[in-house]
Amino acid sequence: MINNNNFPIKVFVFGTLRKGGRLDYYMGGSKYLGKYYTKGQLMKSELGSAYINFNDKKAITLGEVYFMDLQGLLRIDHLESTSREFPKGYDLDITPIWKIEDKDKKISLEDVEYAFIYKRRNEPQKIISGDWIQRKKPVDEIIKYLHDKDTINNCKYLIEHMRLYLNQ
Repeated sequence: MINNNNFPIKVFVFGTLRKGGRLDYYMGGSKYLGKYYTKGQLMKSELGSAYINFNDKKAITLGEVYFMDLQGLLRIDHLESTSREFPKGYDLDITPIWKIEDKDKKISLEDVEYAFIYKRRNEPQKIISGDWIQRKKPVDEIIKYLHDKDTINNCKYLIEHMRLYLNQ
């Protein structure tokens, strides 16, 4: 078992996992960092769950950012990627986020941060290798990274590693 109790995994949530949301108890044990937003239009699915249309770059979606440990990520990964409640599963990805300090402040690339987010599966994903076993598995890659780097507790390194992994 990986001991990453001091390793913060930064996650952006925008729907039922937010404080006061129906499934906010999944965030138990996580550290709330505040309100943030990302680019994209918040949408309601056929069954009533929330997702973000990231093709709409003019809209923004309000959410919250949390630091969580690996067990917390595994808990919400199970919810987001395997739950039958949602019409389509969600995959772990990375999104640019901005802290809400002044609602009239313009989005600045200088103030951008990054966090993990669950994005709705909209399109089939190509498996470039042609080998199902070699497909991208973000949570497995995070576990591998934490196993190899368990003494480093800077979430920026993990996010940068995963940005490279997901864009290969």
